[in-house]
Amino acid sequence: MRAHRLVATALFGLLLTSCTGDDAQDPQQTTPASGPTESQGPGNEPTVSELGGPRDTLVVAAPSDAETMLTVVVQATYDNDLYQNILMPSVIPSFDCELKYEPGLYESWEFSEDHTVLKVKLRDDITWYDGTPVTAADVAFTYDLIADTTVASPRISNIERMVPGKRPLIIDDHNVEFHFTQAYNPTTMIAHAAFVIVPKHLLESADRGTLRGHEWGRNPVVSGPLRIDKWQSDASITLVPNEKFTGPDELKARIERAIFKVIPEYSTRLVEIESGAADMMEQILPPDADRLAQEHPEIKLYRRGWRSNDYIAWNHFAPEDYKAKQSAAGPELDWSTVKAHPIFGDKAVRRALTKAVNVDKLIGDLLTSKSTGEVYGRRSVSTITPALCKIHNNDIDPLPYDAEAARAELAAAGWTDTDGDGILDKGGQKLSFTLMTNSGNPRRAKAAIIIQANLREVGVDMQIEKLETNTFFERLRKKDYEAALAGWSAGLFIDMIPLWHSGEQYEFNFVGYQNPEVDKLIEDALLEVDPDKSAEMFKQAQALIYEDQPYTFLYWMDEIVGVHERFKDAKVDILSSFNQLNTWWVPANEVKYGRQ
Repeated sequence: MRAHRLVATALFGLLLTSCTGDDAQDPQQTTPASGPTESQGPGNEPTVSELGGPRDTLVVAAPSDAETMLTVVVQATYDNDLYQNILMPSVIPSFDCELKYEPGLYESWEFSEDHTVLKVKLRDDITWYDGTPVTAADVAFTYDLIADTTVASPRISNIERMVPGKRPLIIDDHNVEFHFTQAYNPTTMIAHAAFVIVPKHLLESADRGTLRGHEWGRNPVVSGPLRIDKWQSDASITLVPNEKFTGPDELKARIERAIFKVIPEYSTRLVEIESGAADMMEQILPPDADRLAQEHPEIKLYRRGWRSNDYIAWNHFAPEDYKAKQSAAGPELDWSTVKAHPIFGDKAVRRALTKAVNVDKLIGDLLTSKSTGEVYGRRSVSTITPALCKIHNNDIDPLPYDAEAARAELAAAGWTDTDGDGILDKGGQKLSFTLMTNSGNPRRAKAAIIIQANLREVGVDMQIEKLETNTFFERLRKKDYEAALAGWSAGLFIDMIPLWHSGEQYEFNFVGYQNPEVDKLIEDALLEVDPDKSAEMFKQAQALIYEDQPYTFLYWMDEIVGVHERFKDAKVDILSSFNQLNTWWVPANEVKYGRQ
């Protein structure tokens, strides 16, 4: 069994999550006045014992509250990024065109000769906050929850290529084996076996049908270097060092606390970081980044790389029919029995609507610096991030903005203005629908208005509905919408199945997309050990999906994050905006808050 060096880090779950929003690197001390900088290589941050003196508080201006820390049901990026800092990671990732792993809870691992068995050794010194050891039983319990359809975990694809009864097989308290039905991409196999673990002794008696709302999700018993000290709903979440953390000294937290203040309005968050009331803010718009660089040099601006994208999801199902049949059938609902959406069930209409949206204008207006001309966006053609440079299909030509062609294609699909009111209709139905999006996101708010105007030019009536973030996501999950302006924080290991496979169990397939050819390609690609052959199949799948336009793919964003310069070794990277919070620190002579 090969050995691995344990590195100082916080927590990163290997999963795909929805966002509200290139290298895993660490910034240095200066930021050019012209704008944000990429992160720079790993730092030599002091350990807690070396640091000495007072420690500081990080105040984060957050756009929304979290929902739960119960990893097996987490849906949103914000929740994911928080639990990475309070639960011990199974493995520790870095990223450069692809994920690479170092030990975390998993001290070492090796594949069998035929690559169908992954043998894992757990550290024997990690305990939950209540003193109970983290053991192989917790690993097996976590995967049992994922596999249980009653739980309805979005991570169901993690276990689909594992052998029942051996996902994992417990050898002893600190050794397990994950048995796979066949070998596939090793990076993805490790990711599927390295989910962040929850405690069996505290959750085994929980009602699995209501696990999403379980108290543990709001008051978790942790295993990592930080813990939740206080969670005030829709107000703030406070993390403090886990004084009972039993891991190595280099993983112990170097800050006094981190306070995530829930501030839904973008303009208010901006005022908070400018005034010094907050130390950190995500999703800063380019015009504001330009001004901050000039007026507030104490705020370091970081670029995360191509992790987040925005898209318009077109629900292929009639929402009311889906709701009624899903209520009756539950997880066993056969999608083929659900009525198609009268507008978005037609591929020709979806393609025409995409041609009616001026994506280049969106990028120019929303993701381009007006003072420097620097562009923080690029057109999207897939949910595979361009950062996965060996897998992303760079040969797909985006559909051009062409309002005249869009109107002609809609007419060919039967949508014309028969009554002269300026809105297309067909069989007595208006080409009218509601686009929902999440509140507190100024980029999406402005994008929705531009899209509304674009579509109005071709005779489409689109209304806009803004929802609180958790409500918005729940509506997506339940397919209770017509169209949605949403986004992904892209997965950094390759598994297209949760988003694009037509299996009814995949909650992240929000639009109900079904294409048997795509199903086979992404199944075969995942099971292909040869990375070149696998990449080619994934590229073919991306091309087919783009042809079908289940989304209008908009843009990838090189997200801008601001952090006060006193925080050293701040790891703002493609993995997370607040990655490895346990390694962030402030020199004693720069501490602002100290112990409170």
